[in-house]
Amino acid sequence: MEADYKKNDDLQLYDSVVEKLAIDHKSKTVQFNILKVVGRIDRNEGRNFTYKVKEGLLKFHGVVYANIPYVMEWNEWSEFYRSAVVPSSKLLESFKQRVNDNELKHIYIGIDNGNEYNELDIICKDYSIELKPKEYILHDDFDWL
Repeated sequence: MEADYKKNDDLQLYDSVVEKLAIDHKSKTVQFNILKVVGRIDRNEGRNFTYKVKEGLLKFHGVVYANIPYVMEWNEWSEFYRSAVVPSSKLLESFKQRVNDNELKHIYIGIDNGNEYNELDIICKDYSIELKPKEYILHDDFDWL
């Protein structure tokens, strides 16, 4: 069943925050600047919590298709909820045939935009996640959250 992948977190991005989104047609890339969750910090005897995060880049290279609905809303921030490397889909197969490239990948991403949930599909040659070494406390070190 094709939709089962929508429950996955293959890229291990759950609750990581989107800082910036850039689409570059010239270089055929889509890039997210992110605050990637690397640990949980319990507070007030476990009644609430925050996360340890690292700044990073999630970048898609050689993009041939990207459906990117996105919402930016006052007093909300966007965070990744689900992600999947989809091994086979109608969308992937159609682009493999159109551009004559069997090495393409289908990446699915679900983003919680606060009051809306958006699903993104990206067909690309490859993707990468790069993290800076310094750790931060999510709600303490970023005044815009």
